[in-house]
Amino acid sequence: MGCFGLTVKGDKERLKDLRKLRRILKLVPADRKHIGEELIERITFMAGVLDDLQAQIQEHGTTDHFKQGVQEFDRESPALKSYNTTIQRYSLLYKQLVDLLPPPEVDEKKKNDVLEFITKQG
Repeated sequence: MGCFGLTVKGDKERLKDLRKLRRILKLVPADRKHIGEELIERITFMAGVLDDLQAQIQEHGTTDHFKQGVQEFDRESPALKSYNTTIQRYSLLYKQLVDLLPPPEVDEKKKNDVLEFITKQG
């Protein structure tokens, strides 16, 4: 059960997601692995929070009727507001994790073939 008592993903799906993240971590250079582990811990937590918020939004909608004294109006759901903020942070953490990976290897032959093609066109 999640932070708000709601669960969208089951334990099997969460474990599957965690395994995918662990596979990414294996590709991270040893001197940066501790950073990757911390990021994965935060990403995993945030994924659970996002699942809970999503379930709450699906159940209650994207707007909320606010009433305090004489003030009364519809506003963005607090769950939706939290979801939007959390998904931005989640995306940033994911990008940081991917940025820890070594740059992809470039096939020099393909690179030279492309360069040769471009220079012939001019």
